[in-house]
Amino acid sequence: MMTRLFIGVPIESVIIEQEVKRWRNEPLLNRNFLKWVEPENWHMTLFFLGNQDISAIALLQQILEESFSTVPPFSATANLLGVFPTQRDPKVLWIGIDNLQLLLPAYLRMGELLLQNGFNFNNKPLTPHLTLARIKRLATNDSFESFLTQNRELNFGSFAISRVVLFESILSVHGSVYKPLYVKFLGSGQEEAI
Repeated sequence: MMTRLFIGVPIESVIIEQEVKRWRNEPLLNRNFLKWVEPENWHMTLFFLGNQDISAIALLQQILEESFSTVPPFSATANLLGVFPTQRDPKVLWIGIDNLQLLLPAYLRMGELLLQNGFNFNNKPLTPHLTLARIKRLATNDSFESFLTQNRELNFGSFAISRVVLFESILSVHGSVYKPLYVKFLGSGQEEAI
């Protein structure tokens, strides 16, 4: 049986949540159609593995555990509002994530282990970000660009990075649901198979 899998870091931030709540009522955005990601689904994707046989989950748990066994919990910062792929044709509204120095060696190690064990993934450099919304349609690019200009340099403060999770991505008519399958708590021998 196949399942869609990815490895990510859950992101919880009251500051970002308050700002997004304000933006949902922002006049410069109301003329556009954005599908906002709910805070309970916020995460930073490390590796999107796509469709995998369910039997791969045990090996992925081992790889996750080995890769992140020495990483302590730490604080990251969120700043710089941006879009993918370009400002002229935006499809994703995101916030950049910085101060990941403690995470990067484990991320690189995990990439090596995934490749050694035959997992295929997009091997592009990590672009640490939190997806806030998918942009379905812009009524006017000018209003959206004005919103970006006004908010681009906001500092969203710091937040705790305390775990790395193997998620199942379940597609539905209401959007994706991210189900944790395995949680590696940083800085401890603790893990949780769900």
